[in-house]
This record gives sequence, C-alpha cells and structure tokens, in this order.
Amino acid sequence: MLVVLVAMVFMSAFGLIVRRSQRAGHDMIVVGLVNYLVPAIFYGIWCISAGLWTCDPRAALIGVLGGIVYGVGFLTLLGPMQWRGVGIVSAILGLSVLVPVVLSLVVWHESLLPIQTAGVLLALGALPLLGLDEGTGGARLTLRMALMMVGLFLINGGAMAAQKWFHTTGLSEQRPAFLLYLFGTAGVVLAVTWLANRRPFTPKSVGWGAALGCSNMMAALTLLAALDRLPGLVVFPVVQVGILILCTLFAVVVWREKPGRLGLIGIGVACVAVTLLNLS
Repeated sequence: MLVVLVAMVFMSAFGLIVRRSQRAGHDMIVVGLVNYLVPAIFYGIWCISAGLWTCDPRAALIGVLGGIVYGVGFLTLLGPMQWRGVGIVSAILGLSVLVPVVLSLVVWHESLLPIQTAGVLLALGALPLLGLDEGTGGARLTLRMALMMVGLFLINGGAMAAQKWFHTTGLSEQRPAFLLYLFGTAGVVLAVTWLANRRPFTPKSVGWGAALGCSNMMAALTLLAALDRLPGLVVFPVVQVGILILCTLFAVVVWREKPGRLGLIGIGVACVAVTLLNLS
C-alpha cells in the first residue's frame, strides 16, 4: 500500500507545483516546456538502454496523439487554475475519468456497472457545483471561464483515454517508447507556443519546470509499480480521491485558498463520484 501513497503524493505534486509556479509569477510556458522535456529525455535514455531502436507504429501513433492532447491540456489548465485554485481544478481533473468511461462504452463496447452509473450521475451533479463556485479569487463565472473548464475536463479525459487506448493494444513492452513519444510530442506543443512568444528562460522557471517534470515522471513510474502489486480496483480510486484531498488541504492550509460552499460540496461529491467511476 506504501507505493500507492507514494504515487498519490507525486501525482498531487503536479497540480501543486503548477499553482506554486503561478503564484510566484514564473513564466508558465517555460515551466511547461521544461516539464515535458525532462521525462522525454528520461524515456529516451530508457529506450536506448533497453535496445528499443524501433517502435510499433500503433504505440508511436497513440503517443503522438496523446502528446498533443497533453500539451494542449497543460495550456488549458493554466486559466482555471488561476481563477478557481488547485482544489476545484483537481476535482475537475479527477472527474474527467468520465470521458474514458464513456469512450469505453462507445468504442471498446465495455459494459457499465450499476455502481459506475451512480458515479456518472454524481459526476454530472458535481461539475456544475465546481464551475459555479467563485473560487479563491471571488471571480464570477463567465462564458470564457466556463468554456475553458469544460475544455479542461474534456482534454484531460482525452489524455486518460490515450492511456486506455495504449493499454488495449497489448504492447506493454513498448511502454517506454510510447511515453517517449507522448512526452516528446507534448514538449513540441509547448516549444511551438514558446516560439510564438519568445520568453526568456530564467533559472527559477527552469528549476520549477524540472521539478514538475520529475513529479510527472515519478508519478507514472510509481503508478505502474502500484498496479504491479495491487488491482486497479484498489489503486485508481485511492489515488484519485487522495489527490483531491491532498491538494485541497494543502491549498487551504498553506495558501489559504479555500473554495466556497458550492466548491466544497462539489469536491465532496466528486470524491464519491471518482471512487464509483473507478470501480470496474
């Protein structure tokens, strides 16, 4: 169970580092770019050391498509994180598991358990509560905010779906190559964005980007290690709900970023919904 807790901490660290970088005024495009370069270099070295000189076209395709979604998802994350704080955003990210659940029904023809149906209904109820909460800054919901939060929900769900898609191929031995394409492509998306702005690389923004990349990399490795030891039925609900609780508590205690009443109710409902949605 210890490895599950470690995975939870590293996955929680992602949202907290993003928010910390925002609060400190660091350039988030630079932070995001370095964040994806670190795991791309790591998995590149892994592929070379493992002799993975060639990659199955399916792994490469899913990695590239998933990487595009990852890169766009990071850019979409920044607005809602600024407006609503890490607690609300963590809940939205957790609820985005609804996207691969729906795709599993439509694309992979999997069946939905009654308990998952209850999770879907709770998720649909939690999302409006999270969106309507005025968050830490007291900003009222605008159309632009609503569209970006819906976009974040769908894009992060698409990132989860890419992992699910790769899992269905049975190419587990190709995972390092898949992750190389995934993080490398996401890095290209951020590099293109950086080129459009040409912002300077500062030691602090690079440092926080490297810390974010390490948390990204370690989260993936420890999650896989947890799945080697325990069934997904245990790992995913514990990790997802743990992220919600850890991020919310940290933001409230350390940064005084306390969601409003609607947000707190939404986070509570989201915890239950995420647990039910991950039961399969």
